[in-house]
This record gives sequence, structure tokens and C-alpha cells, in this order.
Amino acid sequence: MGFLPRKHQRHSRGKQPGKICTMKHPFDLQQLQCFVAVADTLHFGLAAQRLHMTQSPLSRQVALLEDRLAVKLLIRENRVVSLTPAGKFLLDEARVILHRANEIATNTQLASRGEQGTIVIGFISTAAYELIPRLVQQHRERYPGVNFIFKELLIEQQLHMLSEAALGVALVRPPVDPVRFESHLLMKDHWALAMPAGHPLSTLPRIPLSRLDGIPMIAWSPNSRYFNLILDRLYQAHGVSPQNIVSMSQITAMLGMVRRGVGVAVLPYAVESHAVDGIVIRPLQFARKWTHEAALQTILVWRRDEPDAVIRRFVDSVPQYLATT
Repeated sequence: MGFLPRKHQRHSRGKQPGKICTMKHPFDLQQLQCFVAVADTLHFGLAAQRLHMTQSPLSRQVALLEDRLAVKLLIRENRVVSLTPAGKFLLDEARVILHRANEIATNTQLASRGEQGTIVIGFISTAAYELIPRLVQQHRERYPGVNFIFKELLIEQQLHMLSEAALGVALVRPPVDPVRFESHLLMKDHWALAMPAGHPLSTLPRIPLSRLDGIPMIAWSPNSRYFNLILDRLYQAHGVSPQNIVSMSQITAMLGMVRRGVGVAVLPYAVESHAVDGIVIRPLQFARKWTHEAALQTILVWRRDEPDAVIRRFVDSVPQYLATT
């Protein structure tokens, strides 16, 4: 058996060179719209009026639809129009398709304005107590088509994922790279001492920082550089050397240690609103000149020149939400 020439081998495999495979759709939306109008009114003239068109192109669209589907949809006898069984079936399906097409068009327009879509938010644990619920609630009330996905992560993880577009926005502590990111101050918090109920210091309304000297402490992990930088300067300025028992990076784990009496912990005061039984939280007191420098900032961060309209709409709206609370 001989072999085909090379050019015939290529052509015998199917597609002709230079041709694109396309699938012909069985109908278009205009044909469905014309059919539904006729099926609803059972009158070509009334259907044409409803669609603000003349009767001739309306009849042509219905005829094209029947031709495309190779079925009879309407029976026309003595100026009386009725539906065939196939027409009755198509009518329900056509209404669904047209309704869905309108939804898609509306949602596409909303998405282009940043009013429809999903935002992936990275956050630090303290932002989950009051800040995130407040911002999300207000944004959802204004733009119900926007959904949120939340990821509690370390600051370094958030910034890395933000730069890779794996997050839409991040709620972190400063500083951030101003070349890659834009930011907005969300809130300032202050330091507090978490201690077991019945601890000798728990009777005080405010805890002088000097009282932490030599006390067993659940310290922040070395990964929590922002917290450690501020606390180290505060301890040094006030001559305080806590006795660090263990270091941790998650507030829930630190509170668990406090509750068991392992030690006390210096935490953002925001945790006070969600303190668990068996733990007392009191604000820390230190020299007035340190009040501003010791404040804990939470900032909203997003990529410079962010192309996603949903994210841009959110970050543009946040200052308004903060101003109303």
C-alpha cells in the first residue's frame, strides 16, 4: 500500500488550512423576543406594536427561528394564531433565556461600575472585631451585588498576596511600600493588658506600664515586628523588663495562655469588646509624650493603579463609611 503525498496527508486529517471552525447558533435573542411577543398576544399586529416594529420584519424573525430549529412553532389559520406543542415548550424556555440575558446585561454594567463582583480581603485579627463588620455592612447596604471573601493572615503574607493580586485589599499595620501600594488610615488603637480574672493588677482601672517590670508575659512572636518595635521602645523608655514566658503571633492563642494563668499579655485594646470569660482587660498607662507614638494604626492597603472597578469602588467608599461612624 503506497503513502499519500505529504500535502494530502495534512488535508486528510480534517480542517482545511486557514479555516476557522465556528458553530452556528440555533437562534438569536431578537428571534426569541419576537416569538415570545407573538406567543403572548397570539396576534402578529399586537406583537409588532409591543416591540415598536412593523409586522413584516417581525414575521420574518419568527420564520427564521422556525427555519433554524426546523420545527413549526405557530399555527396560522384564518388570522387565528396558536402555539404548536413545540411552540409551547419553547415559550417557557425562551422567557428564561431572555430574562437571564437581561440579568447578564445588567450585572455586566454593574460590574463595570464596581457595583457587582467579589473582593478578597486580607486582615489582621484585631480588625475582625469591629472594623471589618462595620465596613462590609455599609458597603453591602449600598452595593448589594458585591460579595466578600476574608482571609486572616500575617502582615507579610498579606502584602505578598496583594502584590500577586491574590488579595484585593489588605488591612495591615504600617509601614508599606508606597511605590507598590496606596493606603488609607482606618483606625488608631491603644495598648491594653490582658490578665486572668483575680490577678492583683485587675483591680486597677488603668495599668501603669511600670507595673509590668519582671511580670510573667506572653510576648509577641518575632514575626510581629510592628508590635515588638513599639513595645521595645516603650519598655526601654519606662525602664521595664517583662519576664517573657512564651512568644506567639495569634491573639486568640495568647488569650488562651492568659486565661490559663501562664502570664499576662499586652494587646491592642480592640480585643476588649470580645474578651472571653476569665480574662480582664485594662488600658495601659504610660508617659503622655508616648501617646501618639504608641498608637496602633490599622491601614487599608491596595495596589497602585488598581484596574478592578469593584476594588476601586470599595477603597473610594471607605472614607465615607468611616466619617459616618
